[in-house]
Amino acid sequence: MKSRPFLSLLFLVLFAFGCDKKDSNPLDLTGKIVIPASTQDTVLFFNSVDNISIPVFISFPVSASTSIPATVVMHGSGGNWQDEDTDNDNIADQITEWELSSQNKQWKSNFDGESILSAFPGSYYRRGTVENEGDWKNPPLQFKISASFIRNYDAYGTLDLLRRLVRDDGTPIVIPDKVAILGFSHGATAVQSTLFDTSVVPNNWEWSQSYSGQQYTAEILPPASLPEDGGFVAGVMYYPGSFHNSYYGNPCNGSSIFQTYADFIIHLPSEDSLSPNSECMLETVSNNGGGISTAYRYQGADHGFDGKSSGDDGQASTLARERTMTFLKTKLQ
Repeated sequence: MKSRPFLSLLFLVLFAFGCDKKDSNPLDLTGKIVIPASTQDTVLFFNSVDNISIPVFISFPVSASTSIPATVVMHGSGGNWQDEDTDNDNIADQITEWELSSQNKQWKSNFDGESILSAFPGSYYRRGTVENEGDWKNPPLQFKISASFIRNYDAYGTLDLLRRLVRDDGTPIVIPDKVAILGFSHGATAVQSTLFDTSVVPNNWEWSQSYSGQQYTAEILPPASLPEDGGFVAGVMYYPGSFHNSYYGNPCNGSSIFQTYADFIIHLPSEDSLSPNSECMLETVSNNGGGISTAYRYQGADHGFDGKSSGDDGQASTLARERTMTFLKTKLQ
């Protein structure tokens, strides 16, 4: 792996104390992360459910001088960072550490322009892979980066991290109840699991997943629970999987327990083989209740259309981004 210096701060202590010279009482910032006012981009870490230290690239809009809303961005199967295929097997195997992928850079710019802090947790490479390809799509490796029961813990770990960011006077950088979540493909499937309302789980429910007719239970974790101080205010999903290998039951035969605690929008391309399962998920949500879902469908567009610049994919990308930003700005007001 290539490595380069962090753009701003390598690491900030999690237990910081400051003093106000005008007040003899010390300013207690225990458990907070102090961010200097000049910081624009940095990478911070937290330990996820599997005790892996997860890096989070955080962009602080230059225009932000007070507490601002935020959005957590969950990367797709291509990973969080700029990468390349060095052995010509069509699978990326080397990253430029701490340099966001081109898609993430575009979204970072979108959020910067709206004075919304953006955070990009990297779920893959510290767990052993650059992207979700090859053997990583199936057990046992898929369980290490699962969108159903690993990456949702990454999302909530990032939310907790953002809620602990403060200026040196103790002012919160992020408005704690104004944080949304956005995801693409594998990351959008993780958004679903993150927004899942765990309060509706039946008492006798057994968490499992099925691959090629084999059911797995011992390797499967329960979903992340909603934090005591609340979860995400809303979510956006781009072309997710939505089936979860029957983790929530089968959404297409009426056995799924899936529902969300927050409203969300979902972008579905007509030429994506994953879209039918998402249509079943939407029917499940409609029947089960919970958050309000809004679906946008794009005729002629394919999986991964976000960021494309030509044809049906380009038109879908432009329109979906407009709809996404309109939705998020409404929810983050």
